[in-house]
Amino acid sequence: PEGVPSSNGLSGAEQTLGPGLIGNVSVPVLYVYPASQPCGQAVILCPGGGFRGVAVEHEGRAFASWFNERGITLAVLKSRVGSYTSTNSLPSGVYPFDNDATNAGVVPTSLPNKDLKWETTEQWNAGLDLGFFDERIGITMDIYRKTTRDLLLDASLPYSSGYYSATKNIGKVRNDGLELSLNTVNFQTRAFKWTTNFNISFNKNEVLALSENQTALLTAAQFDQNYNGQSSYIAKIGLPMGLMYGYVYEGTYKYDDFNKSGNSYSLKPGVAHYSTETNTQPGMPKYADLNGDGVVDSNDRTIIGRGLPIHTGGFTNNFEYKGIDLSIFFQWSYGNDIMNANRLFFESSNNRSRELNQFASYANRWTADNPTSDIPAATNSSSNRVISSRIIEDGSYLRLKNVTIGYTFPSKLVKKWKIDKARVYVAAQNLWTCTGYSGYDPEVSVRNSALTPGLDYSSYPRAYSVSFGVSLGF
Repeated sequence: PEGVPSSNGLSGAEQTLGPGLIGNVSVPVLYVYPASQPCGQAVILCPGGGFRGVAVEHEGRAFASWFNERGITLAVLKSRVGSYTSTNSLPSGVYPFDNDATNAGVVPTSLPNKDLKWETTEQWNAGLDLGFFDERIGITMDIYRKTTRDLLLDASLPYSSGYYSATKNIGKVRNDGLELSLNTVNFQTRAFKWTTNFNISFNKNEVLALSENQTALLTAAQFDQNYNGQSSYIAKIGLPMGLMYGYVYEGTYKYDDFNKSGNSYSLKPGVAHYSTETNTQPGMPKYADLNGDGVVDSNDRTIIGRGLPIHTGGFTNNFEYKGIDLSIFFQWSYGNDIMNANRLFFESSNNRSRELNQFASYANRWTADNPTSDIPAATNSSSNRVISSRIIEDGSYLRLKNVTIGYTFPSKLVKKWKIDKARVYVAAQNLWTCTGYSGYDPEVSVRNSALTPGLDYSSYPRAYSVSFGVSLGF
């Protein structure tokens, strides 16, 4: 920008403007070269004009201040697209030519889209604040509607193009929400005070549009090479994002599902079998044949869970008695499911080649001596390696998130110590959790994506912790 000094003697307008990669997105970048930073720092010029990027500093003066003085807003670049989205991706490969199969070349693996632009969000909200009985009761209500369009999504392409998909600005999502907060002073005297804060949030998410003529978008949550090719989530127009997708698990095949001839078992007529298995046996996984064609295949997959909660909230009680203070904070989430992918490996014979230990629950798997179990038998069946409702669990929970107790010394005493205020405290986090989830932690989502929420695979649980502290004021 004109007028911005630089240590190389050039004004900003005279410095080289060229393409660069910031945040894995190919955009024009204005490079600034302070003497102490030979490689330079950068301010990003967004597609369509305007500045976006990192706030850099030169000679003790932040460039953000320079832009703000001129009414130009600097914002942190946020992008969910990968490298080479607006340009071609050209990795190296082998190109047979002139009877030589060792020629090196490049292979275009993605279709460029030079028309990509930033996502657009429109939002309105209305709030109401009420107070009663000299503000001893306070109520706050906020409703909102947030619509995001031109989402950056992979759109399916006709095979004649030579590519499976390309990133486009195609999606549209709406969030309607209600947030309520209640604050009360329950009891108050000169020596004792008890206050409460309660808040709850509801959010309804809806997919309004996807790609051209597309009604659903399937996504494979990436967590293991044996499952990365299976679609495990679906976004469908008219429904929320983050819906879990797979087969409906009906337990295991029982002896009653078979005709027995000697020591051989064959399925009775009308009992569906998994498409890739020709010799279904008792104890193997059994899935619902939703279309009734007698075969369980990809056409029988459906929505099996939701990754987004119906509501979340928190509940805090604060107590003060003379110099003693106590704060107790609970939080909860309700209505969301968790895809416990750990059970695909630790409650299944699917991992025999990896020689992994198993959950204790696997001791109750189906065997000839335990024929009523709905945990699949130890077989190498292909039906053991699919996403199904067997691994979908209720992720609702109530957690004692934080407890803090402290003591503030009397002011007359601390004045003798030449300080204004002194307080000691003990704080503990994650003390107790009430949940039906069988995993380590219901507050989990290892893939931070709106398309694949609520996935648990090899996640580290939140730790129980206790800390001690001293707060001094001068």
